[in-house]
Amino acid sequence: MNRITVVKAQKFVSKVRQSQFISYIRKIESISDFRSWLSQIKKDHYDSSHACWAYRMYEDDQLIKHSSDAGEPSGTAGQPILKVLEQYDIIQTGIVIVRYFGGTKLGKRGLIDAYFESAKNVVDRSELIPWSDPQFYRVMCPMSYYGILSKNIMNINGKIIKDESGEELQWVIQIDRSMTNKLIKTVRSSTMGEGNLDKIKREAKIEEP
Repeated sequence: MNRITVVKAQKFVSKVRQSQFISYIRKIESISDFRSWLSQIKKDHYDSSHACWAYRMYEDDQLIKHSSDAGEPSGTAGQPILKVLEQYDIIQTGIVIVRYFGGTKLGKRGLIDAYFESAKNVVDRSELIPWSDPQFYRVMCPMSYYGILSKNIMNINGKIIKDESGEELQWVIQIDRSMTNKLIKTVRSSTMGEGNLDKIKREAKIEEP
């Protein structure tokens, strides 16, 4: 399954045996972005019983996932929410579910089901798109490999976004994370081992010519 992400924020409200569950989903750009969003939801629902959550995202080239039961019995809220994100393979996305206790205890199994279904319902009502995670590499090799390397990079959906060539070929390449291993193999095979690659950190400013 290809990784996907949510397009825009969505909300879903449901009731389970007098308890109200309000589910929020939103694309997140960083952990601090998620924390700010969570803080605002808690302020908006200051009188709620719980605000449970989970997120999955790439940050600093690592897959990061976290969840919280927020006072519910251990394993009954955060993990069911995270499970939905994992089943759909949703990335760069957070889900927060606010609960207003209605007076009737749901039990551990009831809570697990309620949080799982609340998360699933808000996902099912959201617009989802394939997630693209562009990576950037500086490729260097003798100029004699210009033609074959250009052709083979295009064949794996790589894009030359900057040409810094002088006496030696030097390009900045953009390619999806899923194709980075193919890029490495392509450069090595196309240049008979004479090519080199350096990954460019995401923070670096890359301008197209």
